[in-house]
Amino acid sequence: KENAAARKNGELEAAGYKQMFNELKPKADYTDRILASKGTVPITAIAKDYGMSAAAFNRLLHGYGVIYRIGKQWFLYAKYQAKGYTHSKTFDFYHSDGRPDTKMQTEWTQKGRLFLYEFLKAKNVLPMIERGEEAV
Repeated sequence: KENAAARKNGELEAAGYKQMFNELKPKADYTDRILASKGTVPITAIAKDYGMSAAAFNRLLHGYGVIYRIGKQWFLYAKYQAKGYTHSKTFDFYHSDGRPDTKMQTEWTQKGRLFLYEFLKAKNVLPMIERGEEAV
């Protein structure tokens, strides 16, 4: 009887580990996917993971006190600066009248993307993959 009870407990424990693995795997896959990417990521790509537009995602981050806007560019509040979360990229463009110009755009590093994931997760804001939804 003791062997049968021990075996039953072992089976229950194994089932518990399997369930835990199945719950954690999507989170690990998401983190691996983030960290495997090189370079910087535009906010549009990160927002898409959450099923939002870039504008809506920036408003969300602004509401949580992560970023603020000057003109048309978003910046990190001092609390989050100098941590390697973002990088400003400069790009060339032409106005409709043909005049050349430059513009700066804030992009997120992989470290910053992981920060956003952990920060938002603490606020119960999860990417679509963790909600069992497909990206749009």
